[in-house]
Amino acid sequence: MITEFEQMLEQTNIQHAIVGEGSHGLREILAGLTKTRLSSLAKIYTIPGRSKMSQDELAKAAFERITDPGLLESLLPILDPEEWAVFKAAYAEPFIQDNHMPFGYYHSLLERGLIFTYFHQGKLYLIMPDEVKAAFAAMNTEAFREARRKHALVLKYLLALTNLYGVYTPDKLLDIFNGQNAAEPLSKTELEAYIGQFLQREQKFVLEEESGYLVDSGLAHYGKEGELEALLQQIQGKPHYVPDKDELLKYADDGYFEFTPQLAALKNYVLEHLCDDVNLVDGLVDDIQLGCSMGAPLEELLDEFEKREILIEAAQAKQVIGLLFDVSNHTRIWANCGHTPAELGSEKTMDPQTGGNNPVRVKKVGRNEPCPCGSGLKYKKCCGK
Repeated sequence: MITEFEQMLEQTNIQHAIVGEGSHGLREILAGLTKTRLSSLAKIYTIPGRSKMSQDELAKAAFERITDPGLLESLLPILDPEEWAVFKAAYAEPFIQDNHMPFGYYHSLLERGLIFTYFHQGKLYLIMPDEVKAAFAAMNTEAFREARRKHALVLKYLLALTNLYGVYTPDKLLDIFNGQNAAEPLSKTELEAYIGQFLQREQKFVLEEESGYLVDSGLAHYGKEGELEALLQQIQGKPHYVPDKDELLKYADDGYFEFTPQLAALKNYVLEHLCDDVNLVDGLVDDIQLGCSMGAPLEELLDEFEKREILIEAAQAKQVIGLLFDVSNHTRIWANCGHTPAELGSEKTMDPQTGGNNPVRVKKVGRNEPCPCGSGLKYKKCCGK
């Protein structure tokens, strides 16, 4: 039986697909696109004079850019893991048939003309044009594969430190990377080049030129006035929490967090005394952890119960609030450079109205909210994976 999520995924995919039987020839595909779709390709590839081009001229210019080995070589190393997996699968097979693939996994490839999607006889097909396959085959050398591996590793460190610290310097990244990868260290110049390449497309992080810090993009773009400056003040003089390599790289997953004994205690109490719906309680615990990591006040944490219609009786309130304090004091936060308040001896009792001191309130997609990519999945099941 098709779930509601699968129906939403399918509808999103159909909206972006060409209706009809698929084609493997890039020239034929481009010739059949609307001028609007061709103009979008031209814009992605910054083709000069595109606004004055005819439909045929746009198709020809797009063909030249899509099959340019140099452009392909610059793009492929900075694909994220899901995009890279789709690219490799589409390269290896005549087509991928999957009505329910999250749109976020392939939309970057689609908008660049590296794959095209077709909806035919109730099925969605992802097809990589033969010319793209030929261009990739010519560049898929051992040197390229090694470069792609190194790019992927550096990106994982960038994402991990962004999620764990919120703000950090390239020098801190360099210290941590080289300390954990002594056999293949990076120079400062190499790291700057990697960061420049990654920032050619939207990322989880941005480089603030004025401060020189790498900053979570949500904080940089949506934080309230003065929040970044306040966070920079809060982290001064504090040591960074640096777990071993395997643990650190788990933080590259935007939805990863340590499931602490305090979270387990909260979950067990809720299941035993307040609600026996495991899925509902899992979502509650996820969002409470996220709220604590963002410095949410107690009032907002309690709202998570209300949103799910989980009733807290007066006699249970003290116990629940105590459990929430414990979770908060053992949650890794940006203001402590990834340490928990307990680790730095700064346990706090949250004020019901204001929460902790100067909390960082970043616009962040809740793990159980719909993914902004439009896939229809929960964020933690899609782009937040």
